[in-house]
Amino acid sequence: MPVQVLKLNKMISKYKKILTFFAHPDDETLAAGATINKLSNSGSQVYVAIPATGIHARKNTQKKNVREKKLSSLRNDTFKALSFIGVKKSNIFFGDFDDNELDKHTLLKLIHWIEKLIEKIKPDAIFTHHRYCTNIDHQYCHEACIVATRPSINSHIPVFCGEVPSSTGYLKPTQWEPNFYVNVSKDDVKAKIKAMQTFKDEARPDPHPRSPEVLMSLAKVRGSESGFFFAESFMMQKMFEY
Repeated sequence: MPVQVLKLNKMISKYKKILTFFAHPDDETLAAGATINKLSNSGSQVYVAIPATGIHARKNTQKKNVREKKLSSLRNDTFKALSFIGVKKSNIFFGDFDDNELDKHTLLKLIHWIEKLIEKIKPDAIFTHHRYCTNIDHQYCHEACIVATRPSINSHIPVFCGEVPSSTGYLKPTQWEPNFYVNVSKDDVKAKIKAMQTFKDEARPDPHPRSPEVLMSLAKVRGSESGFFFAESFMMQKMFEY
């Protein structure tokens, strides 16, 4: 598929309701934080679906009351972080799937979870994980999204796959070949970084892929690939023209 360099106001801006479906808190910020900020500023409603929190997987090493306290703290961090890129608290949906063990559940269970949100929100487009992300939860989300958005006579939902620094690209060959670039501003990238820094247990210092320096550099590289100063890149999984 040829590379498509398309400006936001020519394509994505027609989508007034966007649903992001990424496995863990911070994945949506890493993959599409600058784009979410730009969408929010343009008047679109962005909804965030997060099936796994990262806390439930610690049931064998932490007492229940400790996990519940950390879960509450993580959710508060998520609300605060996503507010920096324009996402309303009421637009954030948490699941209770096991972190890094989504595959212990049937794929059908995850499909049903996201299908209910799709029915509730009726999004114009969905952003989710790349199929060949290293993390098994990311792969599971991708597969569930593809099934949940299968086209019908009354449903045609475009799907975009994003890259999550520190996960996308580690499985070789990466099969990551972006063909859709969103022109974002430096302020959009700064908002993304501010949101990411709010996830205290996930942010890392330079030169980690989740560090502020590398996130800014990646936006610059994706911009250079597409003729912009800064950009976020995606792969179009499916697209429809009316």
